[in-house]
Amino acid sequence: MTSSASPAVSTGSGVPAARAAAPPAPAGHAEPAPATPTRTSAARAALRRSLEGTPGRLRVLALLTAGACLVFGLAAGQAFNATDGALARAEANTAQLVRIQALHTNLVKADANATNAFLVGGIEPASTRADYDNAIGQASRLVAEAARAQPADGRALSALNSQLVTYTGLVEQARANNRQGLPLGAQYLRNASAGLRADALPIVDALVTANQLRVRAELDNAAGASAWMLVGLLSLAALVFGMVWLARRTHRYLNLPMVAATVAVLLTFIVGALVLGGVRGQVADVRDGPYAATLATARARIAGFDAKSNESLTLIARGSGATFEKAWKASSAVVQAQARQAAGHSSRAGGLADAWAPYARTHTAVRAADDGGKWDAAVALATGSGASSSNATFDAFDTASSRALTAVGRDTADGLSAPRPYLPFAGAVGLLVGLLGALACWWGVSKRLEEYR
Repeated sequence: MTSSASPAVSTGSGVPAARAAAPPAPAGHAEPAPATPTRTSAARAALRRSLEGTPGRLRVLALLTAGACLVFGLAAGQAFNATDGALARAEANTAQLVRIQALHTNLVKADANATNAFLVGGIEPASTRADYDNAIGQASRLVAEAARAQPADGRALSALNSQLVTYTGLVEQARANNRQGLPLGAQYLRNASAGLRADALPIVDALVTANQLRVRAELDNAAGASAWMLVGLLSLAALVFGMVWLARRTHRYLNLPMVAATVAVLLTFIVGALVLGGVRGQVADVRDGPYAATLATARARIAGFDAKSNESLTLIARGSGATFEKAWKASSAVVQAQARQAAGHSSRAGGLADAWAPYARTHTAVRAADDGGKWDAAVALATGSGASSSNATFDAFDTASSRALTAVGRDTADGLSAPRPYLPFAGAVGLLVGLLGALACWWGVSKRLEEYR
């Protein structure tokens, strides 16, 4: 009896075809759609198409020339702004340096007044005491001002303030003993002066060195900021390359927007280089002129007051002050050397050596009287107020050096601040030229690109 069912057809593997066929998909489940390109791959494909052929090369040229202009604008702006910032910091650091040197001067001035007043014995002259109090007050004020002006000096100034308190305490003890005629007062005064030189003045010297380094670094930064303008050479090279390539490709020798951009960048580069070169020259003039004179004049004043203090300490020692006299001679040599340097750097600091000479001659007379056994006459000459006295001749040097320091310090500040008003404006112009040049290059290339559409 033959079966009504059809026989199963065998596959190559011996499995019936009905079994080898894939089972039908369950209801409600569709076949997966073929993979579609992602957004990233589509963007890459579009980018490749946009860069193909001559239109693509034109788009690359537009980006290159526009970018060159933008880079030039940013570099020009940075050059002028960096120069302005460096000059501002140099001016502030110079002011701090002058402030610290004034602090140094007031400390040795106070010591000179204290030791000179001590020679009188008993109650010191009111004018000398007032000069001492004024110098100490000025020193305390300058400590506070310097700490506010330069936070980096704060820790050193705090230590200096502690030493100043110690010094004034010892001076008051010396005065109290001196008023009572006690010899112990002289020892207190020597300890005060020695402590000032051993503990306080080294801190001031370190502050002076630190601020000199800051000024030098900022002057170097101001002079070197013009290096940013060298980027203009690369930008000009890119623009010239772009114009040559475009002329060869399109057989049109001038692309007016690109020519205008190139000329604008070239002129800005030339003018900017000249301006920054002038600033660099002015910085060099200030560094080698009034700034150097300021440093030398301040050193001369400090050494002068130190010498005056040692003169009094020599007399206080009563025959055993050879060490103080040696220190006086060393300080006098510093005054004369720094006076010559100051005069060489600025005519406004000239005459300091001539102002020092009368006092040096009076000091020689003081020493001659003391060494000749006329101690009272030496003290009278050292503490008197006559025209030929030590105090009067030294006051003439004090006045002359103070006037010179004020003049050269003002010249330094004026020299550093003179270029600053126009530097930010020049930086803004450079940035604007770069931006407009980029737009002009893009427009110029776009006009050629439209011919391929």
